[in-house]
Amino acid sequence: KLDSCIYSVFGRDFANSLIPANSDDGTVKVTGFVSAPSGARGNRGSQFFFVNGRFIKSPMCITALETAYKNSIMVGKFPPCVIFINLPFSAVDVNVHPAKTEVRFGDERKVTSALYFAVKTALETFDAPMAALVDSQGAASLHHICAAVRLPLVKDPTNSFSAKYP
Repeated sequence: KLDSCIYSVFGRDFANSLIPANSDDGTVKVTGFVSAPSGARGNRGSQFFFVNGRFIKSPMCITALETAYKNSIMVGKFPPCVIFINLPFSAVDVNVHPAKTEVRFGDERKVTSALYFAVKTALETFDAPMAALVDSQGAASLHHICAAVRLPLVKDPTNSFSAKYP
């Protein structure tokens, strides 16, 4: 359902550039999608965070996301994402701002760690097929790399976007 919603709102190109990101430590559950490093944009306008179903703006979430992308994207570029963070209601204070878009977490370190881990794991999973194309001497088949870069979602047959939106 989420992938269809993202496709409907943002379009095929945006939807096809996303990688699933998930993490669950028992208290903090992170689900959603992040972009491939090549999908980074010139502003943060495509970064969407939700806590317990509520849209939020959080510098802490932005920092965790962009730290996970460190050394993967150019300076001045920002990774698009649609991230849902679920945690006990008692662990988040939504009464920080009148519009309720800013929140305060009871344990910011735990939330930051869960978000960072989900994004970093997604990026490592995305990069793993590319690393497999390189032989032990560091040489790679140009044909295979070009094919992998041009159609990055083909490398992950479990990604629901690749089958639905060619």
